[in-house]
Amino acid sequence: MLLYIIVFPFLYLLALLPTDFLYTIARAVAWILEYLVRYRRKVVYANLRKSLPDRSEPEIKAIVHQFYGHFADMMVENIKATSISTDELRQHIDMPGVDAVFKPYWESKRNVVVVLGHCGAWQWSGLSIAELIPQQLYAFYNPLANPYFDNYIRQARSRYGMHLVSMRDYMRHARSKFEDMAGVHFFIFDQGPVNVKKAYWTDFLHQETAFYYGPARFAQEHDCAVLYARVRFISRGRYETTFTEVVADPQSISESEIIERCVRLLEAQILETPADWLWSHRRWKRKRSK
Repeated sequence: MLLYIIVFPFLYLLALLPTDFLYTIARAVAWILEYLVRYRRKVVYANLRKSLPDRSEPEIKAIVHQFYGHFADMMVENIKATSISTDELRQHIDMPGVDAVFKPYWESKRNVVVVLGHCGAWQWSGLSIAELIPQQLYAFYNPLANPYFDNYIRQARSRYGMHLVSMRDYMRHARSKFEDMAGVHFFIFDQGPVNVKKAYWTDFLHQETAFYYGPARFAQEHDCAVLYARVRFISRGRYETTFTEVVADPQSISESEIIERCVRLLEAQILETPADWLWSHRRWKRKRSK
């Protein structure tokens, strides 16, 4: 409670500052994280060396440096999310053709599953899309252990109509009926599953990796088309979000094939712009049980 009283007023005041000034602060934060605090540097280096074995040591160091810059930008973008307007969001996030992508699903009253990874400004993309398409939006997420920080995140990400659904409430949400209104259900699918025995295992970035079946299972249960969202870094503070159809009829292929297609799209995105991914999380800490 004391931390909440001290920290959160400061965060809300920071959010009122101009975005360009926050990016200036982010430069200092990036230097502190990389060189002073050395935030998870061993994890970042280990993940990159194993995932990009064909890259030279100077290339790895350059990606590490770029990663910390991007990571600091994400931090201030998360803070700014509590105050940023829709007009300013349009200056930062471009979604070419988004209406044409989602309109057919709306007209046919079909639900859609959108999968994406921790790449680029995925938080701002979630805020931006709410005013661009008519569907009700849902995002599955893992609640933070600290209820005050969790509430902060929920408020920031649901400002313009996104409904956050805790993974603890997944089954209750999955059993709901959606005949009255087509919905779009977002899954950040590159988090490591807790139960590795029920996970889908595949080769990802040269390592055996587990993925949740959740997005594919939900798609098949509710006859959802599956799309992959790619949030691409253009320049500082500017991103482009595009959508690729993974499968129109989820019953035509297996759950495993749906996830496999998503994995390959994510992998291709990371290999093209590796500094944009969240290398600081311990993605490969769990191993397949024997």
